[in-house]
Amino acid sequence: MKHQILSTAVALFTATGLFAQLPVSQAAENKNAVLEEFTGIYCTFCPDGHKRAQEFKDANPSDVILVNVHAGGYAAPNGSDPDFRTPFGSAIASQSDLAGYPAGTINRRNFPGMEQQGSPSGATAMSRGDWSTAGGTVISEASYANIALEASIEVATRELTVDVEMYYTGTAPATNQLSVAILQSGIEGPQTGMAANPNQILANGNYEHNHMLRHLLTGQWGESITTATGTVITRQYVYTIPADLNGIAYELGDLEVVAFIAEGNQNIVTGAEAPITYVLPPGAILADLSATSSMAAPNGYCDGSVTPEITVTNEETTSIATYEVSYSVNGGTAVTQTVTNALAAGASATTSFPTITLPAGENTISYSTNVVNGSSYVELSTGNNVASSDGIYIIPSGTFGQTNSEGFESSDAFPNAPSVSNALIENPQGLAIHAISQANVNGLSHDLGGFGNSAKSLFWNFFSIASGDASLVFHKMDFSAGTDHGIMFNHAYSQYSTENDKLEILVSTDCGDTWTTVFSEEGSSLATAPATSTGNFFPDVTEWSSNFVDLSAYDGEAEVMVSFKGTSNFGNNLFVDDIQIRDNLFLGVEKQEGLNVALNVYPNPSTDLVNVDFKLENLTDVTVSILNTVGQTVSSNNLGSVSGVQSTQLDVSSLESGIYIVRVQTANGEQTKRISVIR
Repeated sequence: MKHQILSTAVALFTATGLFAQLPVSQAAENKNAVLEEFTGIYCTFCPDGHKRAQEFKDANPSDVILVNVHAGGYAAPNGSDPDFRTPFGSAIASQSDLAGYPAGTINRRNFPGMEQQGSPSGATAMSRGDWSTAGGTVISEASYANIALEASIEVATRELTVDVEMYYTGTAPATNQLSVAILQSGIEGPQTGMAANPNQILANGNYEHNHMLRHLLTGQWGESITTATGTVITRQYVYTIPADLNGIAYELGDLEVVAFIAEGNQNIVTGAEAPITYVLPPGAILADLSATSSMAAPNGYCDGSVTPEITVTNEETTSIATYEVSYSVNGGTAVTQTVTNALAAGASATTSFPTITLPAGENTISYSTNVVNGSSYVELSTGNNVASSDGIYIIPSGTFGQTNSEGFESSDAFPNAPSVSNALIENPQGLAIHAISQANVNGLSHDLGGFGNSAKSLFWNFFSIASGDASLVFHKMDFSAGTDHGIMFNHAYSQYSTENDKLEILVSTDCGDTWTTVFSEEGSSLATAPATSTGNFFPDVTEWSSNFVDLSAYDGEAEVMVSFKGTSNFGNNLFVDDIQIRDNLFLGVEKQEGLNVALNVYPNPSTDLVNVDFKLENLTDVTVSILNTVGQTVSSNNLGSVSGVQSTQLDVSSLESGIYIVRVQTANGEQTKRISVIR
């Protein structure tokens, strides 16, 4: 990274183009475009907006200023996610009359016919497809004012000084508003939908946020300026840059200072960006170290042995004699080494630490490099000093049991990551998968557990996930005893329109090295309710379905892993609950044992009465029963000795919602069918 440095009174280089150093031009010029983009870390289409805005600037490098304003619900952080909002963003976004995110304004002007869909006539907010067209109009127009500015930062004191000059070449209103803003680029953080802008995806899977509004030196709507044609108007602003805003560090080397002139709160006339001069303490040497890691990941879920490894690159033009490297596991105590081998300008060096064993669960190894404390080296930007591994998922070496029931009632609820006993959530893309309850949904009046029988369920928010997958992976179970293993579970899902979101269940007997798909449904085949295109789908108690997966092929296996994998096609939400993994679940299979009958059970699902129709070839004693999933009889009807076509009814009105088995049993064998009871 290159910086303009003053260790004496002489600048090392001069900025050009939109970097408008003083004095201000007194020749008539065209306007510059100021694109304020309203964005947020949970906004799916915002990365595409970032990409389009940057492409517009790259095509017109001397004429465009980008300001990214994090505001609205998509910017409100959940859990430990960062808060990129400012005290100024909401008012700027509100005056644009935006109807959704991302939205953007060009010079806070209305462009008739380009108002964002849903915004009123006269709104300044536009959809991302119109920004470059509106911006092209602005930069072709003559401006009645020019603006230029320069900035300097005393590194030791963090004092910022901004000098601004304006010159009016034409007729202007009696007053204008002058706004001076501090922006910051290179901020690492999460971002939904980042795949749409791969240039800003970092090596560790996080996202690089650029041109982010951090502060307005002149207040919400700027300082009032009395205009005067043919006169240079000057202003100076001095501000001590704090260490952080909302816990997000102000990195001195990543700051941008911009200014623009507006007619009131709207209609920006033109703007410019300042070159920044950094004044170093006497004897200080500029350093810029960057960190990456190519540490070899462990093999599978059962190998927790890793050798932490960091690669440091000297991004500056002078060598550095010594520096520090460190790593930590899951935010724990850092392990630090001092490297005394000189690192030449532009060179890289790799340091390996002693091998360690990771604990069970999701693990992240974080790396950092720094100049040695008390040395003469100074770093202006430390955002590139850190790196991290991808999530490393480790499970315990032994099995945890022969059966497992999971209803998610003990899991941390939205917005936290779900904590599931004897399982991990494999979610390397950081997608929205949570345990959720009615309390997490404004206005919802019923429970979100399966069939409304419990408070919580596991929830894949496909409504907000453009693509990607996340899995619930259970630790190893022991199937060596017992027979007829299987999985029972309930699910609810609605398409948005015709999307093919998918639920798969996979089984592994080699600790996740290979997987076999034993259940796969998607789109309309997975749906338990009509398509929901008016917002997030949250199932009614009747919009659930019960499922059985036969795992008898794995009887006798000593180590069995089961994974529930949800894959988004940007449809609507998927819910899973009441998972049972156990033996003796054969009754859930529609199967025949020594009995040749045509069996029909309806309605299915049912709420009160179940009709059972069947045909017998020979006279025989018959009992028709309903059993629960563990084989207990909950209702029975002895028909006596019958033959031919038979019909009977069973009352299920007193049964709880869930899955049951209808069994027709004779002396010659039995046949079963699975039914769902709903309330």
